[in-house]
Amino acid sequence: MPRFSYTAYDDSGARAAGVIDCETRESAIDSLFRQGRYPLDLVEGTRAPAPRWWERELFASRSLSRRGLALLTRELATLVKAELPVDEALRIAHLQPLMPSRARQTIATALSRVLEGASLSEALEALGGAFPAYYVHIVRAGEAAGTLGQTLDELAGFLERAAEFRSRIGSALLYPALLLVAAGGAVLVIMTVLIPTIAPLFRDAGVEPPFIIKFLLDVQETVAAHWLLAILAIVAVGGGLVTLARNERWRVWRDRRLLRVPVVCSLIQNGQTAIMTRTLGTLIRNGVPMLQALQIAGDVLSNRAMAVAVRNCAGEVKQGASLMSALSRSDVFPELALRLTGVGEQTGQLEVMLERVGSIYEQALQQQLGRLSNLLTPVLTIVIGVLVGGLLLSVMGAIGSVNELAVR
Repeated sequence: MPRFSYTAYDDSGARAAGVIDCETRESAIDSLFRQGRYPLDLVEGTRAPAPRWWERELFASRSLSRRGLALLTRELATLVKAELPVDEALRIAHLQPLMPSRARQTIATALSRVLEGASLSEALEALGGAFPAYYVHIVRAGEAAGTLGQTLDELAGFLERAAEFRSRIGSALLYPALLLVAAGGAVLVIMTVLIPTIAPLFRDAGVEPPFIIKFLLDVQETVAAHWLLAILAIVAVGGGLVTLARNERWRVWRDRRLLRVPVVCSLIQNGQTAIMTRTLGTLIRNGVPMLQALQIAGDVLSNRAMAVAVRNCAGEVKQGASLMSALSRSDVFPELALRLTGVGEQTGQLEVMLERVGSIYEQALQQQLGRLSNLLTPVLTIVIGVLVGGLLLSVMGAIGSVNELAVR
């Protein structure tokens, strides 16, 4: 009888390795699942391959990464649309070589629950936050309608578009961020290496250093003399900021004020409107009830003021108000988005118009970020040149004046 070597997770999430004797690879996998072991690797032979270091997740979180979630959804959609049973689709998705390690472990746990008789949505919900709430509700709606394959296909498309949207935003902001990092590194080198090196020259020559250098030296001396107090102050400020960041009332107040800041307001509104309408349209199209969809769409938003506004709309819609009127009373969404939402309600094509709104504001945000990036690049270059160049000129001028005194 063939012998298979395996590496697997058990119910507690611990990694285990061993060998099992079975007729076929499929029967070996079934036997491991019955034992409560979820295989990561299964090869025929007497030695199981050790996990490679680059496949280990050092900082794994409870929720799946966006890449892992999109890849898993697309794989499941393809297999379920091919009329494979859910358990077999999960087995095959688990063997996908591009699947991240965290996603493999999640698939194995979900498969064990499906084999125990749970539906796919129940198995995903039981994973405790590995999947977003909207994901579970959409899968449940697809199961109820008997269109799970089509639902997963649409969900995979939604996740892939969202990933591409975030990727474009990151690309637009990458170069300005690199400029800021480079400037910070240059200033740090000047302050911690160059200026302390030339400070003794001024003391030996009995010359007062230039204002900028004297200011930086005074700051360094003050921090060095009261380093414990400085550390306590940094810890206190950091702790206060973390506490404020976790306070819901503060976050709502802060995010509402951000919606009144020029330029920033437009960026936030466009981005959050795109996310909200895309999510809401996807939920409604897949059969999630409106009130529940509004609650989920509110949870997806990062701006707490807009999130509260969307969740509050559920109560007004429940009392008979239209979605457009409920959103307009919050005074945080753009006028065009509200009007197109109203058109969708009047024509009975709300989910179509919501998708259209999402597309419009995604494109608007990308254009804004492109223009902002094109503007920030020369501005930051000039500011960095003035800042770093000014410091270097001050240092070189000071060294020159010390040398002149030494010659005299």
